[in-house]
Amino acid sequence: MKKLLFRLIFLSISLFTSSIVKSQVLISILFGKKLNTDKLEFGLAVGMNYAGLTNLEAKYRPGINLALYFNWKISENFFFHPEASPKFTFGAKDIQPYSLGDPGLDSLFKTGKVKRSLKYIGVPLLARYRVKGLFFVLAGPSVNLRVNANDEFKTKVNGQELTYENKVKDQYAAFEIGLSGGVEWKFRKDKGLGLSLRYYHGLTSVLSDNAVRQRNSAFQIIMSIPIGVGKNPEHETAK
Repeated sequence: MKKLLFRLIFLSISLFTSSIVKSQVLISILFGKKLNTDKLEFGLAVGMNYAGLTNLEAKYRPGINLALYFNWKISENFFFHPEASPKFTFGAKDIQPYSLGDPGLDSLFKTGKVKRSLKYIGVPLLARYRVKGLFFVLAGPSVNLRVNANDEFKTKVNGQELTYENKVKDQYAAFEIGLSGGVEWKFRKDKGLGLSLRYYHGLTSVLSDNAVRQRNSAFQIIMSIPIGVGKNPEHETAK
């Protein structure tokens, strides 16, 4: 169990620094087919995230999410689907500039825009139900640990683009809890590529100051890629 936990931690770190292809190869080397059985599917989830913040005049911003997932088959139609995402990105874009406490910077960026990035380690715990054939619905809570938060100011001065990064991590709560729900289509029965459309909405405020409440929200498009799924040579020989 300790070895398995160590490997999962190592894989989570690798997802921060490696490309999707490198991460998939690493997972295959470490685990192979050991985590895929008749009752269990293990894989990589890759998705696009269109995130926004409530109670804020801003636009949704795109981002990328990466996660490891398990599909645990409880019955023919019911599954438990936990995920572990070391790269769970929320935020918003085209936010109006605010004072940085520096008259020079305030003057430069007063006509610009701000893009907010809130980065979490996310653990969605989803129930997955087969409606019919290859079509599923998913729903469940997600517990997210905030790891970073920053605002990127952008403007143009005399045709030159200027940027300034303001670290705002201390203004955001360490944990955030929300609900995810959506639908999924599998391209092959039980184990195989899957495509899901989800909506996420926060239940708790992302801000440390409870006087103002803001919640994360996001539309997600996610591709699930099973790792180590294929024909078992031993079974082929037995046939």
